Amino acid sequence: MDVMDSLMNQLQAPQQPQTMRGGVYPPLTSPPPNYHANVAPSPSMMPTQSPGPLDPSSPYTMVSPSHRGQWPGSPQVSGPSPGARIPGMSPGNPSLHSPIPDPNSPRAGSSSQVMPTSMPPPRKLPQRPWAASIPTILSHNALHVLLLPSPTPCMVPGLAGSYLCSPLERFLGSVIMRRHLQRIIQQEANLSIVNSNEPGVIMFKTDVLKCRVALNPKNYQTLQLKVTPENAGPWSQEELQVLERFFETRVAGPPFKFNTLSAFTKLLGAPTNVLRDCVRIMKLELFPDQAGQLKWNVQFCLTIPPSAPPIAPPGTIAVVLKAKMLFFLQLTQRIPVPQEPVSIIVPIVYDMATGLTQQADIPRQHSSSGAAALLVSNILKRFNELHPARQGECTIFASVQELMAGLTLPPSTRQ
Repeated sequence: MDVMDSLMNQLQAPQQPQTMRGGVYPPLTSPPPNYHANVAPSPSMMPTQSPGPLDPSSPYTMVSPSHRGQWPGSPQVSGPSPGARIPGMSPGNPSLHSPIPDPNSPRAGSSSQVMPTSMPPPRKLPQRPWAASIPTILSHNALHVLLLPSPTPCMVPGLAGSYLCSPLERFLGSVIMRRHLQRIIQQEANLSIVNSNEPGVIMFKTDVLKCRVALNPKNYQTLQLKVTPENAGPWSQEELQVLERFFETRVAGPPFKFNTLSAFTKLLGAPTNVLRDCVRIMKLELFPDQAGQLKWNVQFCLTIPPSAPPIAPPGTIAVVLKAKMLFFLQLTQRIPVPQEPVSIIVPIVYDMATGLTQQADIPRQHSSSGAAALLVSNILKRFNELHPARQGECTIFASVQELMAGLTLPPSTRQ
């Protein structure tokens, strides 16, 4: 809730006066103190005298409504009404009145209102998880901005993705993803939680990397990952930045998929040489203009897409990391914009013992898909024959780069 208030304060815009025909709406004020004294009560509410017995021979008499407490067996209620005993329930309670307008605001009109002494001052966010006891006034314009779909702020153009959502949805989605991340880390054998005293911050580590995940303090609309090597290793600063940027734009953002987050954490637990090759593929996805003379653009599929070979239902985690690693790539042909691009899904298996990278042998249903799969398999087999894997070397990126540079599909091949 602290973060929610800060988000609303950033989006709070100057309140515009709502005008009607002929001028500005008059301010909403509470009734004067002597309002009830000046209004004559309804005759139906006045106590009445009993008309007396109707039948002289009857033992019962007619009791006035004002003496309802004298009915035999009726509940005896004494004291003032419940609204007078509960603070904030009385119509005269200042906390339930309309917000007092600013004397300098156009909405103030000619009325001279004074801020009640019981109105709390604007709140300051303390450093504790819960501080929402005092409400924050939100204008209609700020609420409109919170619910209006818009691009993700502070994002490099081209990295925000095509999924537009509102700032409120991004904030709530990021908070939910952060909660899911903590549960996922506890289930992964290659990851371990690191205690943190910072509110809203999740810290964990792998064998070689220390990770920190928190909301972006500038806008509270994205989750940010900060990666630090545990010791001096092969990681470059550029590789770490690519990993962080990929997490923020492709993993923890819209449409906020739990399986996407789970697949990414599995990659973080991979051996260093495997993870570094995956990061180089992520770089080609984030910055396709740096692909050079490659014929295809690549996308790292963290969940199985609908057009993938029938190995598992769409949306399933697309990263399996055991003695062999299974993952999926989507290759899209780089052609002029007016033409419809050709895309194929390539399931890849990497054998960590032998260092071989090849296409997973999955039966295809469509003849066109089968033709493309055969071409992919031939390119990867030829690469393995010409470039045998050396001890400790990962061939994932080199094999994928060869595939993106040499794959040519027949004009009739579509998927």
